[in-house]
Amino acid sequence: MITPALAALLCMGPVGAQAPTVTITVDRQRVGMGRTLVVTAVARQANGRPAAGWEMLPYVNGKRWGPHEYADAAGRALFRIPLPTPGKAAVRVQARPKPGDPDDFWIWSSRQNVPEAIYLQRTFRLDRPATRGALWLAVDDGAVVALNGVKVGEKVGWSNNAAIALDPALFRVGENVISVDATNGGGACGLLLRLSADTAAGRTEVVTNTEWRVFGSKPEGWPAGPAAGGEAATAYGRTDAGATMPRPWPSLAAAQRIAGTPLPSDAVASAPVNVTVLRRALQRPPTDPDHLIAMQWEQWFTPLNAFWQTAQAVPLMGFYDARMPEVARQHLIWFIESGVDCVIADWSNNIWFAREWAPGAGVAELIDATRVMLDEMARMRAEGYAVPKMTLLTGVGHLRPEGPVVVNRQLAYIWDTLVQEPRYKGLWQEFDGKPLVLSLDLSASYLKEGFKLDDRFTIRFMGVQQDVGKTDELGLWSWMDSQTPEPTMRDGRAEGMTVSVGCFGAGGWLGKDARGRRNGATLIEDWRAALKHRPRFLQVHQFQEFAGQLEGKPVAPPNVYVDSYSAELSDDIEPTSLTTPAYRGEGGWGFYYLNLLRSLVDLYRRPVPTTTVLTIARPLHRQAVTGDALTVEWLWVGKRPRSFRVLLDGKPAAATGAEKATISLRGLRLGTHSLRVVAEGSQANYTLSWTEDALPLPRPEPAASEILFRLGAAKGAAR
Repeated sequence: MITPALAALLCMGPVGAQAPTVTITVDRQRVGMGRTLVVTAVARQANGRPAAGWEMLPYVNGKRWGPHEYADAAGRALFRIPLPTPGKAAVRVQARPKPGDPDDFWIWSSRQNVPEAIYLQRTFRLDRPATRGALWLAVDDGAVVALNGVKVGEKVGWSNNAAIALDPALFRVGENVISVDATNGGGACGLLLRLSADTAAGRTEVVTNTEWRVFGSKPEGWPAGPAAGGEAATAYGRTDAGATMPRPWPSLAAAQRIAGTPLPSDAVASAPVNVTVLRRALQRPPTDPDHLIAMQWEQWFTPLNAFWQTAQAVPLMGFYDARMPEVARQHLIWFIESGVDCVIADWSNNIWFAREWAPGAGVAELIDATRVMLDEMARMRAEGYAVPKMTLLTGVGHLRPEGPVVVNRQLAYIWDTLVQEPRYKGLWQEFDGKPLVLSLDLSASYLKEGFKLDDRFTIRFMGVQQDVGKTDELGLWSWMDSQTPEPTMRDGRAEGMTVSVGCFGAGGWLGKDARGRRNGATLIEDWRAALKHRPRFLQVHQFQEFAGQLEGKPVAPPNVYVDSYSAELSDDIEPTSLTTPAYRGEGGWGFYYLNLLRSLVDLYRRPVPTTTVLTIARPLHRQAVTGDALTVEWLWVGKRPRSFRVLLDGKPAAATGAEKATISLRGLRLGTHSLRVVAEGSQANYTLSWTEDALPLPRPEPAASEILFRLGAAKGAAR
């Protein structure tokens, strides 16, 4: 819960900073359900100057919704905000000074991933009597805090943090000591603490950092007095860089960015602009029950799982909790209008080494997110929409003999609580006459060992990078292939196959075998294989994959980064802000990959290719280039075009029958330019827009792809 005191802390700017005024305009007063509203905000200081650099946060009906942006030199910020819920939408934009880095750190002993009890201590001085005090505490796994020998706080975990008021009488004039008994049950560990003491002279704050001392055994006289010896605490990252996201936390400016957070009562914000969101018919492409298209959907964005610390881009809904019904509804609208038949919710990693099926807090959040999606499917179905079906990607139990027992108990739980739930009737994806469940078994152990799983389901096991490991030959479907997608055959027919927007290989995203997005060229290459084999179940990799590794802390050997790395080296399709800085990079991909998917699904649904999908593979969108010439390369799939035209800033630059051309940049001004390739003798039913989600065109147009590039001077050269 964001308290008024916390809100004030989060919105507080530099001392003496004057709050600007914020005005907003919208591109329309009425918008169709799930479509995008363009909001322009302008922030100006009291002297009329632009509030350049201020962080701008949009709100809808009093709650955060949409990506955060930063005001440009003119004090202007532009937002593209999808609105999934019919009714009135009151839009406002808040301005606050761009937050600095937090000064508190996750600390522990020099040992990580070790079950242990440790003791941490810090002293500080007050020159006057305290009039007020507060303690904030987050920990992995547990901690007890004493101030001058008196217990003042106890905590397990890092969520649902609230300030603990401290009795001013507990503080001393002179030296004070904070003592913490902390425990780790296994895995990652860390302590995050912030203490404040107000006196007539001002505020004293104590935070966790390397000035703390750590002891492996309880010192004599603990916890009342300062202990001698110990070692300096090890800092494992700032508050905003840990593997967990404390919520709320006073130094964590990101907390106010989370979707659903209320607008603070004292926020500097625009007046509301009212917009009407209209219910509309969704334009679902034709479907084919013999050739299903499934979207891998990573619903891990909950406080106890993954929470946006390493996101490679910022979603158009903002940093959200996957359990928000509005998020599920918007995803479903995008899925329906993209021709997605099935949503695959990911539970894959939760029982690998479990001895029993007992969903803990983190797994419970995954289940809750899955239920929210199913509830929204049921709600939209009742509204008359043809919604996708649901299935799950579960894991396997690696322990013996408990593993298969745990898996079957989880399957029984799924059957009893989800498949058999009356309001979800008809929402489960069936395959070969039974509800389908996928199970991630990277080593094909269950197939090799012949384990019998709950036969009320159709079970298909999944591996990864089949084209390298050849586990498709054992019957596994693939989560992702690294180079050329391979179908899994059954009874002489392609049964399962996976296409990807981007994919890492054995060396992770920075390895030589990784394939980045390349403006969609990777997905087109994969789609060629899908058109060739036309499997019964085609998986699209993937949606909601915004969780990568911290810099310097990959999960595998040094410099091996998986899941996601940057906007280019990642595999997510969900629309994002084109401009908001993220963990690595300065903006995302907008609607481009969602529109590319729609174009490819449209092609896939046709028995004979009549359309063409084309994308520029080189240079990358917004790439910086130098020199007097530029080589342009493109890929296409579908009906073969007659030839290609290359346009530079809308003017003819080349014409060719090949799939590449070199164009002259001589005399071109420095800065941003547009590059467009048009396939002559082709037609397309969707545009590949970066800025808005495409619906079917009223009339087909020639297939085309357009990017921007930035021309700069070569080092030492003048233009």
